[in-house]
Amino acid sequence: MSLDLNPEFQRNLWLHLGWQRTMSAAIVGLTIAYAIFLVSDFNKVSYAANLILTMVLGMWGPRRAADALAEEVAGGTWESQRMSGLSAWSMAWGKLIGGCSFVWYCGFLALIVYVFAGFRLGFPPGRAGNFWLGIYLVLIGACLSHAVALGVALIRLRKTVQYRRLTITLAQTCGFVVFLAVSGVGTAPVLNESSFTPGTAFVYDSAYSWPLVRAVLGSIFVLWAVAAVFRLMRSELQYRAWPWLWTLFMGFCATLAAGIAPWPGGGMVGAALPVFAAMIILTYLAALADRRDPIHYRSGLLAMRRGDFSRALAELPWWLIGIVATLLAATFALTAVAGIGSDDWPSSLSALLLRLRLLTFDHLSETLVLVLFFMARDLGVLLWLSFGTWRSRSDVTWLVYLALVYWPIGIIMLFAGYGDYITVVLPVAGDDVVWSFAPILIQLVVLGVLLRQRWYQATRGGVVA
Repeated sequence: MSLDLNPEFQRNLWLHLGWQRTMSAAIVGLTIAYAIFLVSDFNKVSYAANLILTMVLGMWGPRRAADALAEEVAGGTWESQRMSGLSAWSMAWGKLIGGCSFVWYCGFLALIVYVFAGFRLGFPPGRAGNFWLGIYLVLIGACLSHAVALGVALIRLRKTVQYRRLTITLAQTCGFVVFLAVSGVGTAPVLNESSFTPGTAFVYDSAYSWPLVRAVLGSIFVLWAVAAVFRLMRSELQYRAWPWLWTLFMGFCATLAAGIAPWPGGGMVGAALPVFAAMIILTYLAALADRRDPIHYRSGLLAMRRGDFSRALAELPWWLIGIVATLLAATFALTAVAGIGSDDWPSSLSALLLRLRLLTFDHLSETLVLVLFFMARDLGVLLWLSFGTWRSRSDVTWLVYLALVYWPIGIIMLFAGYGDYITVVLPVAGDDVVWSFAPILIQLVVLGVLLRQRWYQATRGGVVA
């Protein structure tokens, strides 16, 4: 895969990098920087350049990355592009880089001003602990945010029944959040605070500077994000794609969750519980990103019945892979918890979990099993919504359902003195095993009946030969 000057990339360059725009941006940017210097000093110039970098690369960049696709959809040219001879890779990087070309041009103008101000200030360490590391965090955060925004836009496109309009606010928001997480704007890169000491992260019990860890992880996640955009573009262009990339990504995230912690010496438990939590989160995200089309699922089941395992594997939902990974992680967590007492827990981990009331040491194994049952219920509710008339609103409805069940209702019950009945809405096992498991099992049985009925209605009789 090479970065050849394909027509999509050239078209975006012609649209966004005309000489009028480039000259205007340079003149306006340098004029603003010089005006700030005249009324203040290089500290203010540095601060202004940092603010412009954040706004241009972190806020405007993700919007432009998503808009590179949304403009095609709104203009009615996306279908003709899909029928063109461009490969998925050319289409992906042509939109990702070409669509954001003017953003990067403006960002590099601000970066030049910032580096010049840093040179006059003696390259202050800033709040990343190192001047150049802070710059790298901003740049790698921008790359990741743009790729994430385009990926989210492609996911939204897969779930849009009609192509007439593609909202990009969600994609921009996801990209901006990722930019903040990686670049640490506000906690890095450029304020001149010589007394600031970067935080410490422990990677398999070895201490490293947290900004350095963010830089390494951000670089790796950029590769994953670009691969995800390429894979989603292939899917949009009707290529058959097997779920190996998603499976590898879940394994990568499990490795990170097991090895990175804010405290050392977590041991087997300190590795098992974060892996379990990470697999649940990824499963929820995969279910939310999936089209959840019952006809599509029926096609995969029919392919499996015919023995066409290649097609069945290509049709396999990502959330199903997440469920398998979560069950493996749960087995790992239960094994780790079974051989440890409350006195052997890392003190930091114990304090955090107890303060959040996420679990009790007396019934930790039961709580982990309850979490699996609650996850099955939540995914069942999402499928039930998706198989009915609320399909177009199923994502938002499900998120509202999760927010109501897991936050206000549980908190109200705790403060109202009904903590003994908390297992109705939260997976926290108590002394009574029957009462801990009965509510969720009843919910699963009722939901299973309703889901089966919806499935037969949506597929007109289920899977038939």
